[in-house]
Amino acid sequence: MSDEKIVPGSVYFYAPNKGAAIFFTVAFAVSGLYHVWQCFYFKCFKLTTLLTLSCAVLTTAYATRAYGSVHYDDTQVYTASTLLLYIAPPIFQLANLQILGRLYYFVPYFALMHPARMFLTFASITAVIEILAVMGVAYLSNRSLPEKSTQMGDAMAKASLVLQLIQIAITLLMVITFHHVSRQGKITKSPRVTRPLAILYTTTGLLLLRTLYATFYHFATPANPTRALQDQNGPALPPILFGEVYFLVLDSTPILLSTILWNIFHPRSYLPADDTRYLAQDGRTELKGPGWKDSRSLTETFMNPFASLTHRAGHEKPFWERNGYAFGRSGRVVRTGGQGGRRAANQTHSQSQSHGVLGAQA
Repeated sequence: MSDEKIVPGSVYFYAPNKGAAIFFTVAFAVSGLYHVWQCFYFKCFKLTTLLTLSCAVLTTAYATRAYGSVHYDDTQVYTASTLLLYIAPPIFQLANLQILGRLYYFVPYFALMHPARMFLTFASITAVIEILAVMGVAYLSNRSLPEKSTQMGDAMAKASLVLQLIQIAITLLMVITFHHVSRQGKITKSPRVTRPLAILYTTTGLLLLRTLYATFYHFATPANPTRALQDQNGPALPPILFGEVYFLVLDSTPILLSTILWNIFHPRSYLPADDTRYLAQDGRTELKGPGWKDSRSLTETFMNPFASLTHRAGHEKPFWERNGYAFGRSGRVVRTGGQGGRRAANQTHSQSQSHGVLGAQA
């Protein structure tokens, strides 16, 4: 790497583009404020609060980076902006998982696990990711620390990114599996299921792209690049370390696109506000159920969340099997005349035909 691309005294190794930082500050602020308005409009504070939180963190991160574009020798500003940029994506990924959980509530007979327990499990993993990221960035950004401390920070930052990749891969696998079984049950004929799934595919893929870039960035650069630059006999550092364009295209843009997609295709445009309302097996009728119940302890469900769908282990009552609908051969839906099924269907079928989202009144 030639020295011409390195700005002397800059902790970034280049002078951050002030215009780009201001653009992303404004963009995330607008998206976040729009999410706040949508929370009031759709009455869905629990469902999309994490999207608002991630936008708030990223707005602060890029505002700090805009200040750092002028004061690029300030290590404290660099540490603050880098730290905020690292803790926001896991929050956004957890928001995706929360929306997937709401899909599980809406189509309970194809859910892979108890929605609330799924969120608890991945929220715990996210907390570990955030702790590793905070500690790792804190050690790495202070380039005056001894080499042992810097290497420890490097290891924690890498562990955080690897865990993020694993979490995103599991999320994609769960979305793909849910999509597959829904297709077999002909539920994917309903746009109220297919559209949130399509956005989940897209936003999770964009987060995967961002995390792959961040992982490559960390594994391709030494723990202390400043010392590596001073070593004339050392290996050449990769161009990705000195080019801001890589960061803007592969880190900033994917997350911005993800939050804008949820602004445009808001999950409450398709899913009810009340998580006890669910889609009957015919893919058209919306029913009100008793909600999910699990008599196991919090520790037991955290250690074995998938067991919550079994009768013996989780004592889950399959209320959807008593709603008057059932899947027959070749995925066809048949009326079983189950207890309360016909009455509930008659009460909700006409409403589901005339309203895009019934849960807005809940």
